[in-house]
Formats: sequence, structure tokens, C-alpha cells
Amino acid sequence: MLGKTHLAVGVAASLLFTQPKSWEELALAVGVGGIGALISDIDVDTSGSHKYANKIIIFAVLAVVGIYAAEKIWNIGITAQILSDTNYIRIAIGTILFIAVCAFGKQQPHRSFMHSILALAILSFAIGLVWTDLVPYFMIGFASHLITDIFNYKKVRLLYPFSGGLAFKLFHTNGLANGIFLSIGTILTVIQVILYSYHIFCA
Repeated sequence: MLGKTHLAVGVAASLLFTQPKSWEELALAVGVGGIGALISDIDVDTSGSHKYANKIIIFAVLAVVGIYAAEKIWNIGITAQILSDTNYIRIAIGTILFIAVCAFGKQQPHRSFMHSILALAILSFAIGLVWTDLVPYFMIGFASHLITDIFNYKKVRLLYPFSGGLAFKLFHTNGLANGIFLSIGTILTVIQVILYSYHIFCA
């Protein structure tokens, strides 16, 4: 699946399974769920798409900036929650670990380490060091990426570093199914954002 499809499906899944009940949770479901849905494909740089890997990094930065802006404008309480649940040393260690894992994964073959349960576990641990509340959103987004990719023809090495992989070989990466997944993910995301926003506003 293409990046925009992973993003739409990942955010839709994050919203569906976390069911945000506040502006803070809604912002995290969209931002962190989106990062989780895209970060696996940072390894596409090794298969000739440096520009695409850069887009993923840019989205991650924009998501963080967007959440920070929402915090400053609407004071949704994210900063206070983070500082009450962790400390600067854990934040620093978690951030460094996350960057280091992504740097390593970026140099690996596509759909290997960054598409594995091992990467999901290590990255989730790193994020948990920063703030444990972020973990569910990230894990759901990341898992949605792995699940949609296994429907393609190229194998996904879920059990990296073990050889072999899983591929159902039902859809091509940029075929009709990609458009269907993109449409469904986008529609579900828009509907859920509207519904959750309404319930939060009326609460």
C-alpha cells in the first residue's frame, strides 16, 4: 500500500480502537496514530525512494508541531500530563532510542526490520519512556501498516531477524485495492473525527 493509504487506514484504526473522549486524546489519536502508520516505510530509502522517506520524517515533525500547537492554543493538557507521568531523563532516553532504531531501520531492506514485531516492540518501548499514554495510538497505527502490507505480493518479515516472511499475494501495492483502502480509511477518519469532536464539544 502507498503512504497516503497507510496514513488513512492507520488514523482510522487509531480512532476506532482508542475512541477518544477529549481533545487531547483526539489529537494524539490522529497525530501519533499517523506517525505509527507511516514510520515503517522509512526503510524505502534503501529501495530507491529517498524523497518518500523524507516525506515520512516531515509528517512526523508536522504531527509533533501540530500537537504542540494545539496544546498552546487550546491548552488541552498534554504537556502537564507528560511531565506528571515521566521525567526529562526518560524523555531524552526514549527520544534517542527511537531515533537510533529508525536510523538503523532506514538502512535495512524494505519490509524487513521496520516491518517486524521486533521493531514495533522496541519503538513502542521507546515511546513509552517518553509518555506511556502514547503507546496505544502508536501501536495501532504501526500494526495497521503491517496488516495491510501482508496482503501484497512482497513478503513482510514480521519475525525479523528470522528469514522468510508473510504475503497473502492478493493485491498489488498501487492497484485497485490501494484505492479502496484509501477511500475507506479516509471516509472512516473524517466521520470519526466529526463524531468524536461533536461528543467532546457537547460533553
